[in-house]
Amino acid sequence: MITTITLNPAIDRTLIVDQCILGKVHRIKSCREDVGGKGINVAKVIHLLEGETTAIGFLGSRNKKEIEAYFHQENIQFDFVDIDDKNRVNTKIVDLSTMTTTDFNDSGFQIHAEQISLIKSKVEEYAKVSDYMIFSGSMPWGCSEGLYKELIELVKDHTKTVLDADGKLLAEGIKASPFLIKPNIHELENTFGVKVDSIEDVIHAAQKISKNYDIRWVLVSMGKEGSVLVSKEKVIMANPIPVKAINSVGAGDSMLGGFINSYALDEDPFKALVYGTACGTLAVTTEGTQGFTKDQVQVIQSKVVVNDVSSQYDHH
Repeated sequence: MITTITLNPAIDRTLIVDQCILGKVHRIKSCREDVGGKGINVAKVIHLLEGETTAIGFLGSRNKKEIEAYFHQENIQFDFVDIDDKNRVNTKIVDLSTMTTTDFNDSGFQIHAEQISLIKSKVEEYAKVSDYMIFSGSMPWGCSEGLYKELIELVKDHTKTVLDADGKLLAEGIKASPFLIKPNIHELENTFGVKVDSIEDVIHAAQKISKNYDIRWVLVSMGKEGSVLVSKEKVIMANPIPVKAINSVGAGDSMLGGFINSYALDEDPFKALVYGTACGTLAVTTEGTQGFTKDQVQVIQSKVVVNDVSSQYDHH
């Protein structure tokens, strides 16, 4: 089973406008609300690919009906620690004139020490029955920047751990040597202070992180440039698939869900990168995080090209 951990769930409200101009009144062309939070988005994709998954984490009890109704409707297993507060609402504005998405993300609820203890116990409990645990996304108020590191250290002897976070959360979390991390280029630069001007720069930075922190795989999503999967021994490139991108909300989460679901089946990094790329590509062609179908993944995965370019890079 693959367990996803979402400490700061959200309701994602996506507004589509012709053009977004600061200080002006806008007419909304369409609007939708999706249950969100990075870990929950990953669980959605694993579930649609018919993988076994459970979503755990914190959940605000005052507006949780919409989120729980979604899990029941989609038949996704969930087991959250209730917080006596509201889940945050994140607003995404899609500008059709530039095909860009602007995010306004709320900070979320306040967490206290006893609730930290409860989530640690729950994570330990699920580690015993999980092949993989995916820790992803931001944290609400009250959580320390080292909490992902603590949680990964608690369970890494029982399960493989995956970390998808940014800034200090990622910088601290990698000290626990998770099995895989999935930064995008912005997160790579923001967290590690590296300047990335080329794919070669990305690969060299990922190799250094893998080696220095003993991380099995570093999966870097590069947007229109595709993605690259790096370990101490391997460098595997996935070419981008040209599509009309509508929005970038949840694209990285879809990529991670597709990748881990495939990798968990037979530990084939090439096949996993194909599935991850297919899911990430489909995500940018849909509004919000409304999802796609397994049949669509099967169709588009045949168009994904991955290459082993390890021999071009010095691993020593």
